[in-house]
Amino acid sequence: MKRRIFESLIYRYQQSKANKAEQSLIDRWYDTLDQEELPAGKLDEVQLWNSIEQRIGSTAPKKSTARKIIYWSGAVAASLLLCFGILFWKKQHDLNFSRREANLKPGYRIFETGASQRKRVLLADGSTVVMNAYSKIKLDTVSYDRRDRVVELMAGEAFFEVKKDSTKAFIVNAQQIQTRVLGTSFTVKNYAELDDISVSVFTGKVQVTANNNPLGVLTRGEQIRYTKNNHNSNQETFDLTTRNSWIEGRVYLKQSSFAELALAVKNIYDVDIKTDDQRIAQQRYSMPISKQLSWTATLESIKAIHHNKSRKEGRIVHIY
Repeated sequence: MKRRIFESLIYRYQQSKANKAEQSLIDRWYDTLDQEELPAGKLDEVQLWNSIEQRIGSTAPKKSTARKIIYWSGAVAASLLLCFGILFWKKQHDLNFSRREANLKPGYRIFETGASQRKRVLLADGSTVVMNAYSKIKLDTVSYDRRDRVVELMAGEAFFEVKKDSTKAFIVNAQQIQTRVLGTSFTVKNYAELDDISVSVFTGKVQVTANNNPLGVLTRGEQIRYTKNNHNSNQETFDLTTRNSWIEGRVYLKQSSFAELALAVKNIYDVDIKTDDQRIAQQRYSMPISKQLSWTATLESIKAIHHNKSRKEGRIVHIY
């Protein structure tokens, strides 16, 4: 059996009688046995030996002479070279495949909500996101939870409950604002209708930056408002009991602008209210907006605060 030829070569190697070429071949063969487990499709040592046997032939040698040993050693060496060539090619092929795989375009998934709709999204790491109406988040399904856990709030408002992981930061990008945490709960609000982006913390601690410039570190009951136009920021406290009431379909306005009032009405009733009067646009409103009240009742309350009037044109209600 030709295995004896191979064993003879190994014996010569162990007895330090192999020449340099034979030593090099055996050293490289041993190296392949020390590698980590190979993925399916790669050659293992059994396949190597089978390939060697096929190339040597099936005729058993007679009593070996020095010349025959050299002849068969050469055959084994040639076979080993061929097998190493195959292994090298497959290794390069798999390496190139891995590089191509690493360079694959990210697989994005977008979650969004419509009028009067709220949605809860469970992320791969166990974290959850509750989205307000007219909101949109974007998630890279390929890279998420491999290094950092990155979510983009493209529009609207979302409450994040982050599963703690000290090795992987949780990052929410919202235009210029980046919120970075390890394990906490917080809300990010970024509606196009509003002039500012806000980050409000309910538990734990978060770090907020704008265009890589630190804005502050927030703890429970603290929030930052960042103005989109002039890039100013203001850190303040907020009411923990009412800040996320939108999850239950209610919004409590407290000295809120007309733009904030209009946004709350749109999110809950799917009604657009507008004004062309700059005096009304500067007015402030403190009142609840709730799905439990009819739109007619809510509109009357809105008008009563500043003794305004309204008229309807299609889907738009004008306040004057």
